[in-house]
Amino acid sequence: MPLADILNACPSWFHVSAATEDEIIGSACIEVEGAADTISVDLRVHNQWGAIAVQEQIPGTKYPKTCHERHLQSDEHFCLGMRAGNNIVSSNHAVVWWGLLKHFLELQRVAQRTKRWPPKQQMSHGDGGPHQVAAVAAANMLGIEDAYMRMLEGEEAWFSVGAYKINGRGKLANGWLPCPAGCRSNGKPISRSRCCNPGAVATLLNEERLRRKKVADFYAHARGRGEVCCGMMLSCGLGASLLDVASFAAQGGS
Repeated sequence: MPLADILNACPSWFHVSAATEDEIIGSACIEVEGAADTISVDLRVHNQWGAIAVQEQIPGTKYPKTCHERHLQSDEHFCLGMRAGNNIVSSNHAVVWWGLLKHFLELQRVAQRTKRWPPKQQMSHGDGGPHQVAAVAAANMLGIEDAYMRMLEGEEAWFSVGAYKINGRGKLANGWLPCPAGCRSNGKPISRSRCCNPGAVATLLNEERLRRKKVADFYAHARGRGEVCCGMMLSCGLGASLLDVASFAAQGGS
């Protein structure tokens, strides 16, 4: 049973107060290096549709019940990462899961104090995650992964503004124009048709476009369920600013 592996791998910072085949009740107490205080929160770990899920014992006690910007889901569970609670079939998997939970709680402490999710820690909501992973891989091939991460934090980039089209051959249209990836030859910009990695450029543009559409869909569905911003963060996809993302996704680039 996955929960048995979780229980057996329980770390020293988590105190179990009760455990059954279906759930573990306990408290996390994590020392923060260089700080006088600790991270203390009462948690419930349980099986949910074949995966390991975790939430506050009483959701809303320490954290908002739901805050997508803090990866607190609509069902009041924590999002530790893409499919983080799936396929836990060994003690090693369980140790990794506890590590993800500890990191998540540490990120919550930062978010609570700064009202921002820490840089380079975000994963797109809903079905946007796989597209983000694919876009990051393409950006890495082009040597611009840092630029992609800055874009996720709000900085505009050539692959996020919707200004490029991919032709039927899977390459950038208007091949005589300069390559947006910054490819150069003898110190001079080269044309799109001579791009050093046209496949990665096309992948980055397509996956980022799909990521934005999936995120827009996610928040549209959340608003349709009546969810509203909790006001705990400086920016929120449930706000009006998301309309710009939805518009970009609908246009599919220009």
